[in-house]
Amino acid sequence: MTHPAQALPSCRSCGAPHDAGASFCEACGADLTGNAAAARTLDPLASAATPQTAPPGDESPLDTGWTGAVPGGVVEQPDDLCRACGQGRIVDGYCDHCGTPPPDPRNHFTEAPSTWVAGVCDIGRRHTRNEDAMALCADEPMGARAVLVVCDGVSMATDSHIASLAAAQEARDQLSQPLARGVGTPEARAAATARALTTAVLRANEAVKATVTEPVPNPPSCTFAAAVVEAGTLVAGTVGDSRVYWLPDDATEPARQLGEDDSFAAERIRAGVPREQAENGPQAHSITRWLGPDAPEDLTPHLTTIAPHAPGWLLVCSDGLWNYCSEPGDLRDLVATTTAAVGDEPERLAQALVDFANDKGGRDNITVALARLAGQGSRAATGATATQEGEPTHG
Repeated sequence: MTHPAQALPSCRSCGAPHDAGASFCEACGADLTGNAAAARTLDPLASAATPQTAPPGDESPLDTGWTGAVPGGVVEQPDDLCRACGQGRIVDGYCDHCGTPPPDPRNHFTEAPSTWVAGVCDIGRRHTRNEDAMALCADEPMGARAVLVVCDGVSMATDSHIASLAAAQEARDQLSQPLARGVGTPEARAAATARALTTAVLRANEAVKATVTEPVPNPPSCTFAAAVVEAGTLVAGTVGDSRVYWLPDDATEPARQLGEDDSFAAERIRAGVPREQAENGPQAHSITRWLGPDAPEDLTPHLTTIAPHAPGWLLVCSDGLWNYCSEPGDLRDLVATTTAAVGDEPERLAQALVDFANDKGGRDNITVALARLAGQGSRAATGATATQEGEPTHG
């Protein structure tokens, strides 16, 4: 029963009165659900209809009180809208209009923890699953502290996409912790970082093992490449064939691959085979060390420490990129050319390098992580103890 001082609401389609809680109009069948707030109330004391307000930018001449369109903001698409057809909704894992499943967020993702550090991880053109992973963290300002980790899942192994992500995130978390710095000298910081990288590899290896819930013939495994930047010093560590490069802007400064690969191709290069021939020969990408339940006993990473003279780019990547541009000098030229085209914002540059690899064929997953450094000095070392640049090193 309605209070006698109030009139019944009316149907917006035909004007017929209806009960306040009605879900459809008995006169014309129009749906009244959800229209209570927008329905027009017939007030005997009112001399004009109440104007209806649409969201800015969505006004229509059919709206009462319309005075013309105004600029509106970006209309966000519903989270469950199908990206393939743009019409259906994702229900039970598939579009209810075209049947397409939603894209796996792992297929392409970016991280940009600071203005000077960013990365892009992409599935590439040929693979059905992205088995690469990356994990980044960084503080402001430039060169203060950053951790970049890239892991590449071994394609022939079971659930290697899970292994690579577990390893990358565990290593990032370990390396982001405060380090014991001893007396606080650059040498002491570098030694502490090198020890932390060695520990991070072992912890990442345990994280990969933890992904195995039951024995499998070909257990999950992945490569490892990481770099830690702090106060202008860069320490890199690698296991497998993912890489760390230092690419100075100044063409008179040498571009360098920091560390060396654990692969059949690297063994051939050390034996005197030209790099291009070795990296494109049979079994070139067969790795000799990796992380995982069946990893070799020695997982000591190849460690390199430098304090760069001049500004440049730190690049950590999977073989999905360096497959197409391996030589440090060539890679420096590619980065310089790409920067001239897209600018020096790290995320844009990382995406452009991924695009380069995809344009070349994208036959593998592609991960590119970048840090922009200003250059503050020059010392280089490998292992846990710093040595002067030019002294004998092993990685």
